[in-house]
Amino acid sequence: MSAEMKNFEPAEVQTLAAERRFLLDQSEWRCPACGEVAVRSYLHRADRPNRPTVISYTWCAHCRRATGATSPLPPGLTFDDPWADLSPRQREELEEDSDRMFAELDAMWAKGVLPQRFSGTGGGTRRR
Repeated sequence: MSAEMKNFEPAEVQTLAAERRFLLDQSEWRCPACGEVAVRSYLHRADRPNRPTVISYTWCAHCRRATGATSPLPPGLTFDDPWADLSPRQREELEEDSDRMFAELDAMWAKGVLPQRFSGTGGGTRRR
């Protein structure tokens, strides 16, 4: 991470995973670190040699904590991605500067470009 962004603690990541099924509800939710309703997520598809993959970023717009994960793309899952047209090099440059990346993601939330829209499989249930 960077000077501005910090990693969620492992217990906070577990809380985020247990309390949210993002594919069913993309609204912001309560941060386990600061308590503000400011946690957001962004996913993008990465085509790996053996299988399509989803890379996800989850962050708090208030306390500037974040985490990321990689998983197989569930069959049939589709979603919009405002950065779908970035070249691999452009995406790499963006991801290397986490402050810039999360600032741009926050700006897309403010403009209504995010949250993303999902269809297909990969759901689950949301618990509060």
